[in-house]
Amino acid sequence: MRKIRCHSCRKELPKGALKYVIEIRSFADFDGYLEEYDGDVEEGLNELLDAVENIDAKTLEEDVSRELIFILCKNCRERFTSDPFQNGMASFEGEEAKGTIH
Repeated sequence: MRKIRCHSCRKELPKGALKYVIEIRSFADFDGYLEEYDGDVEEGLNELLDAVENIDAKTLEEDVSRELIFILCKNCRERFTSDPFQNGMASFEGEEAKGTIH
């Protein structure tokens, strides 16, 4: 059987041990602002579509949305949830940081 380890401290988490699943979902935000376009809109859209055709689907998808899952021990979970980026800044609560599309 595969050993489960904390993704942060690498401590082994034996079967039945207390462990936490951390799910991180990142997605493109839209603040409602669109820059003015000084060219032919249809031509611009065609250029964008041509550029997108040359990029594989997985890359495009990850550019818009990505989900990550981590397993943490209790100590690492407490440290992560109190300051995820370890920079001393409080996290946003609820809907206050999101743009208009969510």
